[in-house]
Amino acid sequence: MFDLRRSDVALLQAVSDHGSLHAVERGGRMTQSSASRRLIKLERRLRTPLVSRSSTGTELTEAGHALLHAGRRLVGAIDFAMATSHHRADTEERLPVVQFAVGTERAYGMGRDLADRFPEAVFDVVPGDSRDVWQRFERYAVDAACGWETTRRPGLRRSEALVRTVVDEPQWVALPRDHPLARREALDLHDLADAEWVATVGGDACDDQGWAFSLLSPAPRVSFTVRSQSAALELVGRGYGVALVSPLSPEPEHELSLVLRPLRQRLVRRLTLAVDPLVVPLTLAHELCTWLRYGYAQRAAKRNPLYAASASFPPLTEGPGRPMRARPEAGTSSPGARGPLPVLLSELHWSGPDSDNRFEAEHLHLLRVIDRIGSLNRAAATLLVTQPALTRRIHRLEKGCGLPLVYSTARGTSLSAAARRLLDCTGPAESRLDELVGRMRQIATAQSIGTPPTSRAAACA
Repeated sequence: MFDLRRSDVALLQAVSDHGSLHAVERGGRMTQSSASRRLIKLERRLRTPLVSRSSTGTELTEAGHALLHAGRRLVGAIDFAMATSHHRADTEERLPVVQFAVGTERAYGMGRDLADRFPEAVFDVVPGDSRDVWQRFERYAVDAACGWETTRRPGLRRSEALVRTVVDEPQWVALPRDHPLARREALDLHDLADAEWVATVGGDACDDQGWAFSLLSPAPRVSFTVRSQSAALELVGRGYGVALVSPLSPEPEHELSLVLRPLRQRLVRRLTLAVDPLVVPLTLAHELCTWLRYGYAQRAAKRNPLYAASASFPPLTEGPGRPMRARPEAGTSSPGARGPLPVLLSELHWSGPDSDNRFEAEHLHLLRVIDRIGSLNRAAATLLVTQPALTRRIHRLEKGCGLPLVYSTARGTSLSAAARRLLDCTGPAESRLDELVGRMRQIATAQSIGTPPTSRAAACA
């Protein structure tokens, strides 16, 4: 197991929050020189840079954010297990919680719909615009993300992520119902060169709109600038110009005031699902993508039947062995839910910055060796320490956490119920950290010998 200490997690968190090693020294945790040496030591062990230094400060790299996220989960899982040690692990059924970043326009009511479709998991829906969605996923702050990619702004750089395309959506033009071009079935962008536009600044359509404007010469006149498509549609309906919008954007109240027409130029944005393979398995990712595609097709059929007919969306497939299921009743478990105890959402924020818990991740490895061997004497030889030193270390741990960890039996040494629950609670987070570290080292080794790392396309296959 990779030895990641609480001080390392606190150090990475301070760099992420403040962009400087001075914050670590001001916090009283360690001096700036000690923090720098600790970072260099971590980078050498991982063979991967964790921070980038510049004249403006210090910030975490993608690998640094990944290590911070995995370390916070592991430390939080340890503290959660310690604080709830009175719970009985053999009678509790704990559901996996998947943090799912989605666009704001899709977030409302999505949690309940996901619960009905996937009763064996709980999706914690985190709303935001596409930039927020992809930034959270890039920095390993969420386990899955669904957002828009555009031609000029790809949404994802993480090479190991599982990526699925939900739908490719062309952009349409909204015109006032009495506009001279409203009777045409399709429009050319150059037909609108002399029109006044309602421009959307920010949000998911901004890049598509900028690309459309760049195709027109001279630059089109802009009558209003707004930040949402709903405001743009309201202005178009009142006759203040035309706007580039999603074919699903108009509400029923807009039907009497405006019309939507497709463009001959193909301005497309892509709705993409990305998941962390260490948390969300491939089968679940595929079924989630199918469910999202079906939901999009349902909205298209309701809001814009002409677009839905032209797009010819595939029907919802149940997937291998997964019929539509209702949410299980409280106190019952669904098939396939049992397995290694997952990390709960509450564990992520269980540890405060000044937690007094001194139980480190390396102590989990110590307990696992004792459990596997069943003897302190033989375990000491495996851990390269003496048996008295190992005994004293166990006693210090028990005194520090206030829990019995081992006890003697006729056949040797066994772990207590509290220790076994601790290993069960931290197992998923521990495995995630080990897999992440292994992947970092593998990429570093491939780069050092000139072999290109696994591409995103290969990772998605």
